[in-house]
Amino acid sequence: MRNQPRLKTSMNLTRPRSPALPAFLLCASLVFPSLAQTATHQEKAAEVMEYIQENFWDRKSALYSGKAGGKDPELIWGNGVMFSAIAAAARHDKDYRGVMRKFFEAMDAYWDVKVKIPGYEPARTQGGSDKYYDDNAWMVLTFLEAYELTGESRYLKRAEETLEFVVSGWDEEAGGGIWWHEKHKDGDKNTCVNAPAALGCFRLARFEKEPAAAKWNAQGEKIAVWTVKTLQGENGLFWDNIDVASGQINKAQLTYNSALMLRNFLSLYTRTGEQFYLAEALRIGKAADSMLDSRTRVYRDPIKWSHLMVEADLELWRECGEDYLKERAIRNTEAHYEAWKKEPYPDLISQASLARELWLLVDHETPVGREFWKKADAAKAGATP
Repeated sequence: MRNQPRLKTSMNLTRPRSPALPAFLLCASLVFPSLAQTATHQEKAAEVMEYIQENFWDRKSALYSGKAGGKDPELIWGNGVMFSAIAAAARHDKDYRGVMRKFFEAMDAYWDVKVKIPGYEPARTQGGSDKYYDDNAWMVLTFLEAYELTGESRYLKRAEETLEFVVSGWDEEAGGGIWWHEKHKDGDKNTCVNAPAALGCFRLARFEKEPAAAKWNAQGEKIAVWTVKTLQGENGLFWDNIDVASGQINKAQLTYNSALMLRNFLSLYTRTGEQFYLAEALRIGKAADSMLDSRTRVYRDPIKWSHLMVEADLELWRECGEDYLKERAIRNTEAHYEAWKKEPYPDLISQASLARELWLLVDHETPVGREFWKKADAAKAGATP
């Protein structure tokens, strides 16, 4: 992922606004979503997805444009977020499984096979561009989710191949860690690479038999240990990156960095049962309040980053059951949706981030979604698919 915004243009939303809920019911729904939100969130999720399909998807190429009605396909980072939104939608609407399959195949246009270790390039490629390791790490996570949903081996195979590329970015400079760029542009190693890379290792290990499962768990632990040692702040949240040449730390704390490390701690806790890991996840969850706007109580970061903290809030809520986490996730998602209703997000990645948030709320309000995450959260290394 990038810290620099990608500027896009927008189209106006023409769909009618949903009827407003009475104030008392809206307040109650924040704490007891079953009272008012179950159908509403599903309707909102479907509405956003329909808007994306109508305005961003090119049926001929099966790729998404970076802007509504545009001709240029989105870069691979945005594609990864969009794929995660489709994977979530496909749990509730099986028509999206076909869209997911076509989109997956279309993204082969970004897959560089002319190198020793293939990986996704930022744009459609003939090979030779400077790949981002973080772009590829996000693809690993979403492909594994697609595999969990469908059981189709194509997603597992590509997740394995992509993760091999991601971990090839590790070296011992700065004591370890994975670079941001394949060609070391900008000279830094970032939490936004190492956190999803570690999580990808842990989640892939669940579908591997020994000794492969042990290999991936060990790799994930190595990456997570380096990230904690190098980039965790005193408050439990994670800094952005280290400049390898100077050793200088960029101490900006963005939502998505801490979100993925929170999920790493939960993954370690699930596998080992060690309370330390759960305590660290809870510490990050509490500290994340500092990343909320003091007035709106919504995460201060743009949705393209903060949607990942919403996802982490929900995962931690599933583990510990503390209501503030689910309430925070609902508050952020509702605020993002209301902003979208007033003026649709100008770029695909923001549109997809909102769709992902909404479908995750639907997951927690429906039997099919709850069952999916119950199984996913309980999975351990070495489990058979």
